[in-house]
Amino acid sequence: MEIKAKREKRRDALIINFVDGFALGWKMAVPESFKEALDIKLTARILAGKREMLWTKGLIYNFHEGDTLYDTKLAYKEWGEALKHLKLCVQVQSVSSSGYVTDETKTNDGLVVKKQRLKYGSLIFKVYRPNEEKTAVKECEVIECTQDDFVAFLQTGIIRTKENKQLNLCGENA
Repeated sequence: MEIKAKREKRRDALIINFVDGFALGWKMAVPESFKEALDIKLTARILAGKREMLWTKGLIYNFHEGDTLYDTKLAYKEWGEALKHLKLCVQVQSVSSSGYVTDETKTNDGLVVKKQRLKYGSLIFKVYRPNEEKTAVKECEVIECTQDDFVAFLQTGIIRTKENKQLNLCGENA
């Protein structure tokens, strides 16, 4: 006999609100094009007996190599002007995806119990800052973290690294 774990349901409460195409209140200017990476999808729901499509949130973040995010909305438009305002940009260098893994244990009476748990994928990203002349960006550091911690960084400007160090990349002294 085998007992299977249920998959986690998607939630209707989102971690992000987009206004004028960007995350409202986040430290980094995250455009709506990153909904998929943030596991935000339109999902069919039954409300008052009618099928409706609602935005829902899962837990499987999926950023990709080459994804680049800036601390100003201007960076997504005219680069020369953006450099005057930019303090920080990050570019994903490599990733391992988040996902569910199944653990099996056998009980004393021979039952096999399967449990699913979320395995947060890892992510390595480079941090760039403008040079003194504000004519280009230069690489300042390389950071490794989980995809979950990367999302927290996009929200707060603070990153918890793989080595469990906490860095404020958007702070005054950064």
